[in-house]
Amino acid sequence: MELSQTALTVVMFVLSAVVSGLVGFLVFLFKRTSMNERDLMQHKLDAAEKYAHKNEINDLAGRLERKIDDLFKQVFDSKK
Repeated sequence: MELSQTALTVVMFVLSAVVSGLVGFLVFLFKRTSMNERDLMQHKLDAAEKYAHKNEINDLAGRLERKIDDLFKQVFDSKK
């Protein structure tokens, strides 16, 4: 079975369109992935700068507890 020149031309056109579409999609996908990676890194950096870390919260809780204990001791001593 031999294909005519017109059928071969149509097949080549369809295949080239599919390949071009795939290449375009892959380029879009890689650009989008790299942009998302940059956004994620920026978000991590912003979160690290703005929000307290677990150790900082523990230190704050310890200082607050000591201050409250000191305040209760002062109140208790002033009542005597």
